[in-house]
Amino acid sequence: MNIIGSKIVGYRYGEAPECGQSFNTRTRQYECGVSMAQVGYMEEIGSFAVSGAYGRKKYYYEGTIVGYGGDDEICLSDVRRISYNEYRSLKYVYKDISNAIVNEKCDSKIRLLRAGWAVYPNTVEAIEEMRNEMLKK
Repeated sequence: MNIIGSKIVGYRYGEAPECGQSFNTRTRQYECGVSMAQVGYMEEIGSFAVSGAYGRKKYYYEGTIVGYGGDDEICLSDVRRISYNEYRSLKYVYKDISNAIVNEKCDSKIRLLRAGWAVYPNTVEAIEEMRNEMLKK
């Protein structure tokens, strides 16, 4: 399932930029949209928790998936700020897209692992366990 163009909910630390594109300080380039720390039922992207998140407020958004940022986070366009309660209820509405994201990420990790790259988790079994924890029925 192609996730690009699908609607999803997520959160980020700090408000979404008015220009509709996050700036990646590591690559010194604008992202393809607003980068999210977490979307759907996925785990939070570690780079957000380690870098820009400290001391910043969490904001919830609904938007359209446009691609990935420089830290492999999902970027959204046409973001609409929503409440925490809306976020919680819409996560279930977008469950199928969330599951597609989980499968895409886990399949990608397995491909990289089999090609000799270091990934976390570092075994196929652990990746499958992570997949099963994040997939929603």
